[in-house]
Amino acid sequence: MASSSTVVCGVCESQHTTTEADVWCPECDEGLCFQCQKHHSASKATRAHGVIPVDNYKQLPQSIANISQHCTQHGRKFQNYCPQHESLCCPLCIQSNHASCVGILSLENVIQTAKTSVLLERLDQNLKDITMNIERVVKDRKQNLLKFIKKAEISR
Repeated sequence: MASSSTVVCGVCESQHTTTEADVWCPECDEGLCFQCQKHHSASKATRAHGVIPVDNYKQLPQSIANISQHCTQHGRKFQNYCPQHESLCCPLCIQSNHASCVGILSLENVIQTAKTSVLLERLDQNLKDITMNIERVVKDRKQNLLKFIKKAEISR
């Protein structure tokens, strides 16, 4: 689990007030109370951040909760993925450590591709289920038709 203890609002804490967090912002890597979350979702700089309920954050495995969205070397947000080194990169990492790497990908594209892949898998499974149901219905109809024909022949 990420933590079973109380998560405090990072904004309130920076102002020397202890308030329990209601949501977690993975991009800011801090909890927010409802009051601060209102400002967070209204601010131009943070309105696109996706927040999750703090209870959901607490249920994350520690290995997931500890993943940082920011480069420890440069303090910038990860925006790219280097398939050559299998690592996340901030813009400064690309300039300094990955300038000669080929195939640097945008994280947005990687995420979108992963989401599309999952959706395609679900769609494929749904189509298989529908095909099985149709085959079952056709088989049942044939059996019913044969029974009906036999009953009709017997009653003649």
